[in-house]
Amino acid sequence: MNLGIFIVALPLVMLAGSTGWLRYRFEARGGWVGQHGDLLEAVARIVFFLLAAGVGILIFRRLRDRLNHETVDPEPPVQPDVAWLQSLQSSAASRITEDDRKAIAMFVELVVDPARRRSRLTETIDLDERAVVQQVSISFSLPDADDGGRMLYVPVLQPLKGELVDNFHLRSARGESLTTMSYEESVRLASAGLRLLVEMSAGQQPTPEHRMLEEVERAAELALLQIVATRGPMNSQIVDRRMDVILEKIKFRDDESRQRVRKYVAALSSSYPIVAVIPTADLSSGRLLLKYERTFIPSSLVRGWGGLLRLGLGLKPDQVAVPVELALTADSYHLRVNAPSNKYVLKQFLQCRHCRTLATRRWRGRRPHGQQDEHDKKGLCAHETGPTAEVDHHFRVRRRRGQSFVHVYMRGYAQESPKMRDLQLIARFKEVPPGARGRAVVTAVATTLLIAVAGNLITSPQGAQVGGLPALMLALPAVAAGWFGMASDNNALVGGSMLARLSLIVSGAVSVVAVILYLGSPPPALPAPQGSTLEHLTFVGITDWRWVVLCVISALNLTYVSYRFTLKLVHYNDLLKREDLGAGEFAWR
Repeated sequence: MNLGIFIVALPLVMLAGSTGWLRYRFEARGGWVGQHGDLLEAVARIVFFLLAAGVGILIFRRLRDRLNHETVDPEPPVQPDVAWLQSLQSSAASRITEDDRKAIAMFVELVVDPARRRSRLTETIDLDERAVVQQVSISFSLPDADDGGRMLYVPVLQPLKGELVDNFHLRSARGESLTTMSYEESVRLASAGLRLLVEMSAGQQPTPEHRMLEEVERAAELALLQIVATRGPMNSQIVDRRMDVILEKIKFRDDESRQRVRKYVAALSSSYPIVAVIPTADLSSGRLLLKYERTFIPSSLVRGWGGLLRLGLGLKPDQVAVPVELALTADSYHLRVNAPSNKYVLKQFLQCRHCRTLATRRWRGRRPHGQQDEHDKKGLCAHETGPTAEVDHHFRVRRRRGQSFVHVYMRGYAQESPKMRDLQLIARFKEVPPGARGRAVVTAVATTLLIAVAGNLITSPQGAQVGGLPALMLALPAVAAGWFGMASDNNALVGGSMLARLSLIVSGAVSVVAVILYLGSPPPALPAPQGSTLEHLTFVGITDWRWVVLCVISALNLTYVSYRFTLKLVHYNDLLKREDLGAGEFAWR
């Protein structure tokens, strides 16, 4: 199909670019048509050009759609086999032994309420090429391991079902690699946790260490186990409705026991835990430190022609958006975003990703109501402003002082109910001076000076004696602009100045035009007669209007890029002179 469109477009392009093919036929007819043959041919060529452009746009869109086309095969959640569920139920009952009982109970607690045992979580984001490297360090505060079995089952990450985790590597505090459970092992552990929860939660009296479930409880357990073992994410509303029916069949001691079972099943219905197997001997006074690393590919926030222009100029995005949802899983949370060493933080915001409002300490969590209002345009915000006395959380952002990283500290957000799941950090970085703008200023200075010198030579009789040396000199800024433009940060995810790149393009283009103009200019003419208007049309000694235009364009480019470079240099110097905030002071920008 595209070949046929190309065959149609080819003669249109030839007709639009050819001259004389229609004019002479009009002239042979005489009359008004013959007198306006040039005009009619120009109109015809414009029409053919527009038709060719339309066909070209059609081909472009077809090829773009073909490149962007993806075959999406939506796969509904795969329900597990009943026989397999029954085997899971049987293995769960036999697994709850004296050695494993406390370890399974700790696994359940870490799934239901991870912040209770996660005392500190540190997340570090390294902006490396197209992918982002995430390094997370989690400090657990666990009870004594006496009589707790030989192993601990610690869920370190709970990605959504169906989500791929790239380059995942789990390490201990000593840097040794740790093993994780496979999918089937994790499901069997989750089924054992569900059996333990049902045993401990059901019944009117305190339960013994191990008891047999009644037939109704076993049926309810099997239905809950089906939700946990389903492959693929399930709709949360469907899960809630199913659990409302299932949990009615179990007689819980209190509402707290019911809620623990509900939270456990709801958490495992949408995500699967990556479980680390830790020997109890590795615990030091009830403390455990685990580290994991993964990579993920971020999506671009830049839309429209601005993002397309940056991409066309070979520039990387200058800002990143990092969700802070891990703050909801630990009592204390630190986030550090590391940019390359030749960048500094220009702006930083902790905000809602839906309404773009800056976060304050008075925010508290709420459930998104899905209805638009004055402040929540999409009805998706999970925050609202409440009285200060009811808020028991805190956050702080490192003040901008010319550093290449952003540091955010958050505490108490895991205790919010409901949780604020819409917070994100926006960080924008710029190059440390002189950087690309400094190179652009040097190139603009060289271009302006050389064009001024060549313009004076070309308009003076002495210019004929220098030969082709000015042409070689004029070509140097174009080479420099191309070199400086290519010598940018090609390996960094963020970086690059659009102003500097545009300035280099202007300098290079002006230099190329100056070389062509110099080589195509006739020898310098005699001075204009006294009283002529041309004698007074000079700019830095240049009388040729073409060279005046080139010199003015280059001078304007030099003036603007120098102004912006000076402003950036002074601003960066002001940042370096700042002092850190004292106790009680607060900065989030």
